Amino acid sequence: MDSKKKLRRVRFSRQFSAPRSKVFALFASHERFGAALTGPAGEKLGVVKRVQTSPDTKHPDGVGSVRRIGFGPTAFEETVVTCQPHSLIEYVISKGSPLKNHRGHIVFRDVAGGTQVDYEISFEPRIPGTGGALALVLHTLISGGLDRIENEFGAL
Repeated sequence: MDSKKKLRRVRFSRQFSAPRSKVFALFASHERFGAALTGPAGEKLGVVKRVQTSPDTKHPDGVGSVRRIGFGPTAFEETVVTCQPHSLIEYVISKGSPLKNHRGHIVFRDVAGGTQVDYEISFEPRIPGTGGALALVLHTLISGGLDRIENEFGAL
């Protein structure tokens, strides 16, 4: 935890036995990444959907694109703020959520036999005292999604 800003951080580091272009393509696609995070039931229900396309017609899920996660009053939106193909994706929560000052930062790099992905989420809880529980929920959900991606690509 960052004591100055009281930020919570959740970090993941995984290696996939697939080329960086393929791994990046999955993470950069709102629907494909959403399906990996939420599993078959979430994919069927459309838990993650792109609601705004990037102005960059070559990269519809790139900078400026927005994905909605969830349904009704519990849904929130994330906006992509940085997208450097095959290297970096950054996003922020732009609407809703029990988190504030949320930022996702995903770095991709080549390693022998595949791709290294370093993923960090930083946030502050809106309700004091809930940061630990929220970090645990994020960790659990994203770990499960990364496990599903490992099943698709294989782990190093």
